[in-house]
Amino acid sequence: MARLWLVRAGKNGERETAAISQSVLAPGFIEVADLTPAKDRDAVLVKITEALPSEGLNTRKNFAAQLNQFRNTIAIGDLVVMPRKLTPGVAIGRVTGPYAYSDDPALRHVRSIEWKRVDLPRTAIKQDLRFSLGAFMTICEISRNEALKRIQAVIETGKDPGPSLAIPKPSKPSPVATDEVEDAEDAPTDIEDLANQQLIALIKSEFAGHALAQLVGEILEADGYSVRVSPPGPDNSRDILAADGALGFGERRICVQVKSGDKPADNAVVLSLQGAMTNAKAATGLLVSLSGVTPPAQKILDDNFFTLRLWQMPDLLNALFRTYHRLPDETRARLPLKQIWIPVGRDEGGEA
Repeated sequence: MARLWLVRAGKNGERETAAISQSVLAPGFIEVADLTPAKDRDAVLVKITEALPSEGLNTRKNFAAQLNQFRNTIAIGDLVVMPRKLTPGVAIGRVTGPYAYSDDPALRHVRSIEWKRVDLPRTAIKQDLRFSLGAFMTICEISRNEALKRIQAVIETGKDPGPSLAIPKPSKPSPVATDEVEDAEDAPTDIEDLANQQLIALIKSEFAGHALAQLVGEILEADGYSVRVSPPGPDNSRDILAADGALGFGERRICVQVKSGDKPADNAVVLSLQGAMTNAKAATGLLVSLSGVTPPAQKILDDNFFTLRLWQMPDLLNALFRTYHRLPDETRARLPLKQIWIPVGRDEGGEA
């Protein structure tokens, strides 16, 4: 019987684009050597110890349990949910191949996957399963609350039907050692990710459409720029013009295009931003896209590194956190935040 797994693509989504474009799972742990000869958790632990000898024993055991799942437990045909960081959605796919060690040093440990959904809004999944997606683990199983059946329904219909009212039958022990199978329900919760997802939902609700351009403009003002935000309506691909210096007559001139929709910005959006930069005599362009960009659009951005930048959701959040205390009172009232500090131990399940 198929199983359902959570596999992340980097704490900050650094392997997310490659995972989707190359149809692979890429959980990281890139310091660890090829696991092809490692047939069980003890063999994986040896590889972990060789790569990370200074880590504590509990941390190494934790990493070994996760990588053993990836190497030896996840089966072809299993479903996988990959919570996305660069956009507020999730990707869901079916595993199509065995473990492999990639030549790409940024990926290394991979499994091939057929993605069924790559930009599913998290709101399509009901709260109990969304909570499981916040497990503080890079790789773990999601088994409770009929998760597999419900995610299969999400693939087919785009909606989570929720748990049935029938009393669930006791599950049989897994054929693999039970102490090495970590379930999302048993793992600590990633408090930071959970808080960020709540904040993302609040931003999308309070600053939909043109209001997001206003928020970005206020962030740039808090960073010391003189800003002009275009009024609602046609904007000729420039929602914001910003520049430094007195009255905005400085040399650092930025043309900003803001996209708040649920679809990735395509190459036409980037090309139109370049045209707007020329018309406005701006030296640089900033694309703010809450749903990321398509691969062709990313290619243009990469080829124009010295003149174009992209803000996806993590970048917007970082800018918001950096400038929050300098934003207008009205904006802070719409986005009420409180900073707290908590101790974090690596033994809780993050990647190497």
